[in-house]
Amino acid sequence: MNNKQEEMEETNMKMIKAIVRPEKSEDVLDALLAGGFAAATKMSVLGRGKQKGLKVGDTYYFVYSSILMHELCYATSKNPTRDFVYGGVIVSNCDLHIDTYKPADMPTAYGANNHGSIVQIGEDWYIFYHRHTNNTWYSRQGCAEKLQIMPDGSIPQVKITSCGLNGGPLEGKGEYPAYLACNLFTDTPSVYVGEGNFPRVMQDGRDGDEEVGYIANITDSTTIGFKYFDCHDIREISIWTRGYADGTFEVKTAWDGEVLATLEVQYTNVWEKYTAPVTIPDGIQALYLTYRGNGNAALRSFELS
Repeated sequence: MNNKQEEMEETNMKMIKAIVRPEKSEDVLDALLAGGFAAATKMSVLGRGKQKGLKVGDTYYFVYSSILMHELCYATSKNPTRDFVYGGVIVSNCDLHIDTYKPADMPTAYGANNHGSIVQIGEDWYIFYHRHTNNTWYSRQGCAEKLQIMPDGSIPQVKITSCGLNGGPLEGKGEYPAYLACNLFTDTPSVYVGEGNFPRVMQDGRDGDEEVGYIANITDSTTIGFKYFDCHDIREISIWTRGYADGTFEVKTAWDGEVLATLEVQYTNVWEKYTAPVTIPDGIQALYLTYRGNGNAALRSFELS
């Protein structure tokens, strides 16, 4: 082995990441090239520094939680410190105001306070926010939804989904945990958590234990929704449940849609798997499970195959 090879083996590769102002980026790339560093990756990020706020083009955005708590709203201005004008709701963690799949005043999740903001990742924009677990205002589940900033600067309200940072629908095959549910409600509507003994995402163990979440306190009329899946040739669905319940889970692609399959469940204090044949239309679909029956069930996961 010659000295050059020994020197190369002893050299540790290092990745250097730097955040620079947009107007300085070309200067930095030129300096790197002059220093012998020809390879570099450049991408846009959004931050708050001396540029004074969250700016897209020539428009500043102020993202905040409204007095209703469950909403994240936005206002815009051409100045970072004044003259902001209300723009609308970006996301509601109970999906209020959305009327494309339900009445606008119908909550399809149990909301509470909400915090977050918009972030650009690559070429896409997302709203980060949280939903609530354990039927309390103080347990939260971090979420993200892809959004659009229109040419006029407006942001249409997004539906809450199960997709997160996936960039699109989830694959319509395989097993998914129940805590991905974006819709969770009963025939007794409620905008806020804690107003009744409602179904909720929870987990076993103590705070800090790494336990898999599941949906508990599933009683008659509980509807659990997951959005969205890219479905192709689905012929079977399985669910894992436990609890003192005696009834059926209806499988649908809309909360008020046609029942495509039913799964009978029985009393058990351990997780049991139940399977039924189903034909889900090909394409982008939501998945809803509605419980009809007696008792109280828990849902750990489901599988499409």
